[in-house]
Amino acid sequence: MAKKVLTVGELRKALEGVPDNLEVQLSSDTGVDQGEGEIIIESAERVTYGSTDYFDIYANDTGDWDGEEDGE
Repeated sequence: MAKKVLTVGELRKALEGVPDNLEVQLSSDTGVDQGEGEIIIESAERVTYGSTDYFDIYANDTGDWDGEEDGE
């Protein structure tokens, strides 16, 4: 299956009629949503500097990761 990057226009259209208090959840066919603990979407914002311009959705895993790789 070919991967396609979501555009802001597609996101805006998908949000039509969605209540403001509805939680955003992450899902994936590749397992990116299967990390340690629960994945939380924390923020969404436009990022612009220089020639860079994109919309960023920031997520974190709530697992008890100690900052070290396994076996260290």
